[in-house]
Amino acid sequence: MDNHRVHHCSFKFVIFLLLITPLLTDCLIPQDSHALIGIQEGDPPKEVTLNDVNGRTVSLSNHLGKKPVILVFWKLMKNKAFLDYSLNELIFLEEYRQKYHEQTGLEIFGIYTPQDDKKVDESEITEVQNLIMVNKITFPILVDRGLIIFREYGVIALPSTIMIDRAKTIKFIYPSFPIAARQIFTEQIMELVGMVSTAKQEDTEKTKGPGSRSDRLYHYSLQMYKRGLLEQAASPLKKSITLNPDHPWAHNLMGLILSKRGNVEESSAEFAKAIELDQNNVPAHFNYGLLLFDNGKFGESAELLKKSVTLDSNMTEAHLILGLLYKQTGNTDLALSEFGTAFEKFEKRDKGAVTEQSKFLMISALYALSDLHAAQGNDKEALNALRKAAEIALGLESGGKTGLLRSRDFMIYE
Repeated sequence: MDNHRVHHCSFKFVIFLLLITPLLTDCLIPQDSHALIGIQEGDPPKEVTLNDVNGRTVSLSNHLGKKPVILVFWKLMKNKAFLDYSLNELIFLEEYRQKYHEQTGLEIFGIYTPQDDKKVDESEITEVQNLIMVNKITFPILVDRGLIIFREYGVIALPSTIMIDRAKTIKFIYPSFPIAARQIFTEQIMELVGMVSTAKQEDTEKTKGPGSRSDRLYHYSLQMYKRGLLEQAASPLKKSITLNPDHPWAHNLMGLILSKRGNVEESSAEFAKAIELDQNNVPAHFNYGLLLFDNGKFGESAELLKKSVTLDSNMTEAHLILGLLYKQTGNTDLALSEFGTAFEKFEKRDKGAVTEQSKFLMISALYALSDLHAAQGNDKEALNALRKAAEIALGLESGGKTGLLRSRDFMIYE
């Protein structure tokens, strides 16, 4: 390629970079998240002293270290078009207060989060009073005026639940209250009050397979992982693997969590274990291959990625990573072949299956493909690749999250 063509292609490339850089820095994902920013499982709880809806002062210190305690941060739902998770949880917890307050000393406190952090109108308090009266909620409802406790605990979702044992240790934190979480809530409450649940008794006989406690803990952990709550995912996942060490999907998920934390060695061991337990586990093969690629172990990475493609011919992401791998190792023909296969499959993919992460991966691959074409003197093909990348970049959403996308963010959990 002569200098004129080099400068022409380079100029177009710079223009493209200027075009998509704001998008790349806006479409971000969490580096590491907790259900609560200010506290996590294993910590002692922070002191809470608030007035209830009737103006009486209530202090948590009178109960902590003596009784099992549950705190639930909640709010009024104004838009009736959405599920009222807060009210659903208040009603759910009331049932357990009725069962275990007298028997075990279980105390539950609802911490109401006002609509405004500066002023709470009496009409709002009246609405809260009417809500708890109509739904027969008997445990104290405390009003967090100024959102002081809300901020101290670092609440990021409403409702959010905190369970504290008699040793004054936070045992369980959960953001939101979907229907799928109710069984886990039940088991956690039973453990908190020192009762053996029927589900847990059954698990002494059934420790593996669908419906087992191990499987329920895995699915709960998966929900937390999907929300970006790594710490909340890790704790139940460890319990799941302890109950059933032969759960390949649990090991794959643990590998993902460890990779997010930057623990390459332990992450590799988890992916290897998942593959050992299930030779047809496509995500584990792909994730392990991607992890090795990211750490420069190209030979082992290529074998795992090729295996994932053999198991699932629609693994577009694996073809893309293989293309990047072959480009980096100087195998231009193989790189072009893999990119070609990947782009063909990407264009045929159902729009609902195209994630923001896969779009970023496509952009990276198109960059690499443009370089390959430019090196061969094919300016037209190089610019076409950049134009395709620009089209994909313009379709990206702005997530407003923190932390740039890294290669391990392209790993898959199912």
